[in-house]
Amino acid sequence: MMQDAYGISGAGRAELATVLGDRRFVSPEIAASALKLDGKIAARKLAHWAEQGWLRRVRRGLYIAVPVEAPPRSWSQDALVLASAVWSPCYFSGFTAARHWGLTEQVFRTTIVKTARRVRSSTANLLDAEYLLTHVAADELEWGLEPAWQEEVRLLFADPTRTIVEILDAPRIGGGLRHAAEILRAYLDERDGERLVEYALRLGNRAVLKRLGFLLESLGWGSPELIEACRAELSSGISLLDPDGPPTGPRVPAWRLRANVALEPQEPS
Repeated sequence: MMQDAYGISGAGRAELATVLGDRRFVSPEIAASALKLDGKIAARKLAHWAEQGWLRRVRRGLYIAVPVEAPPRSWSQDALVLASAVWSPCYFSGFTAARHWGLTEQVFRTTIVKTARRVRSSTANLLDAEYLLTHVAADELEWGLEPAWQEEVRLLFADPTRTIVEILDAPRIGGGLRHAAEILRAYLDERDGERLVEYALRLGNRAVLKRLGFLLESLGWGSPELIEACRAELSSGISLLDPDGPPTGPRVPAWRLRANVALEPQEPS
């Protein structure tokens, strides 16, 4: 018997097996249907099994089975699989997607999730994982995404181009503007960047093109054609280079930006 999983009878194990079946996650509604019980009674059974260590509570109304060989109090689940179970339909963006595509080697504790579900807070914790959440319209899950399988679960990631433009839209999801520049450099090492303008326009925030053009020009990356394509689509008004930075710094009229973050010149790798 697993550590800390005590006091469950043969009948209880049979009930638990019936509830779980081949499921990874279970809820009181699933348990009530499987056992033909009142919902409140089913909820109490799940809570009892969680106290015994056979399940772990992910959040209110959602539990996950703990492998027999695992220590139930410290065992966790893959952060991406958890997110998919809780916030589907959703996809992963920012530095989470950048790491998936090999655009950064840096490891972040937080997982970046964009979901069509309504969320009460922009941050969440599930088991031992931290999340940064953004609500998006359902049609935002219809372009620029690519699937990947993890633990037999189909996940969606922003493709490399969408990853870049979403990071330039909100650099905090890429670890800040400086790290966003490093991710952009890795992207350009293997791609010509032509689709970046198309994706930025589809995203609907032309400040992305200001930041992209400024980075390409000031750091010496990208073709003149790509830089001019960004310049041709500039919106009016002055935007911050890093929207989460202070509203100070020199203005860059050519890009209608305020350079509120200093960048060190870098050579493409």
